[in-house]
Amino acid sequence: MAVTLSKALQAVGIWVPVLLILAAVWPPALYLPQLWMVVSVSVLANMLQPSYRPFEGSRTAEDRGTAAQILWTVYLSQAAALLELVWRRRLVSPLDLTTWTAFSAMIGGLTLRTYAVILLGPWFTWNVTVQAGQKLVSRGPYRLIRHPSYTGALIVFVASCVLLRSWVVTVLAAFALTLAFLRRIRYEEALLVKTLAGYDAYVSRTGRLLPRIL
Repeated sequence: MAVTLSKALQAVGIWVPVLLILAAVWPPALYLPQLWMVVSVSVLANMLQPSYRPFEGSRTAEDRGTAAQILWTVYLSQAAALLELVWRRRLVSPLDLTTWTAFSAMIGGLTLRTYAVILLGPWFTWNVTVQAGQKLVSRGPYRLIRHPSYTGALIVFVASCVLLRSWVVTVLAAFALTLAFLRRIRYEEALLVKTLAGYDAYVSRTGRLLPRIL
């Protein structure tokens, strides 16, 4: 409970200065329900993450900075989405189809990520590593995709840009985040193939971030 509260406070601590800057630069932004939807889901997502420090280095040699790369790609894409929102200075319709579709995608992505983390249990880690006694998990979403937690996170943060109507950043974030996750997957799977029994066969029948069509 204390760890969860600490992670919630960490997220709030990041958002407070951001919201204060928004209030100073463009006060109407604080009246946008879309902004508060993004804030709420991001705080919840942080609470469901493993503990981390934004400026820490890799905890394992195999990680090669991929955790930090993903984290800062998320931070920068979210900041850029807010900058685009402020630059355009256009109030967004509060309850239109785009709002609810993007918000539903965020909730769905967070649900997928959380379920994937629960299925892995103690074997889910912040940095790339294989733990003693770790076994291949191939149930739930892992039946179809090898990294559903990454897929879920990708959906959450790209959908947040859509929710803010930051269309340019939506495209850039989708590209940058996909590259960051694929880089991590490359190093992670190189390790898993060497150390986890049956992973080769598992790779042959599943997709990395999306299910295989054929």
